[in-house]
Amino acid sequence: MIDKPKGFYLSSFRCMSAFIVHEVTRYDGPFPYVDGLILQVTQDIDRLLVRHLPRAVGRSNYTMRRLLRLWLSMFVNFSVMPLRISTLTGFALSLVGTVGSLVAAIEALFFAPPAGWASLMAAVLLLSGVQLLILGIVGEYLGRLYLTANKKPQSVVKSVIRTAPTLRQTGHPSVRLRGRA
Repeated sequence: MIDKPKGFYLSSFRCMSAFIVHEVTRYDGPFPYVDGLILQVTQDIDRLLVRHLPRAVGRSNYTMRRLLRLWLSMFVNFSVMPLRISTLTGFALSLVGTVGSLVAAIEALFFAPPAGWASLMAAVLLLSGVQLLILGIVGEYLGRLYLTANKKPQSVVKSVIRTAPTLRQTGHPSVRLRGRA
């Protein structure tokens, strides 16, 4: 959901460049999630092996409730995945509703179901799928609006390197961008 590299272990201990710190501290939303903010800026992350010693005194302040809140913050604030799941569920239910409507119509024509059963099933299946589909589409718009309001960058340019020989040869400056694209 936060586009974390595969096999990468997130930890509370980290060392960041000034560039990444500057980009992360630009976030002014009410629910910061540092790992999510870092992964919005860069995927160029390395790791050091560190020996983790057992806690000398006390125990973690992360209760199950706090861990759930942290996960929810990551899931909702740094991903539009829930909205896309809603759209896909609505699409799937619309298909199931259409098939169910056909089955209910066939049953009504060739068998003797209870009165009103076929039309009720067809309406419930089809309309619930369409409602979820429309809700998902509206949610997709809201998600994009939310990402825009949070100023989530599509990419971050770390540095621009201009080369003078190319300018003289072609008449156009050659620009090489470094960072996440």
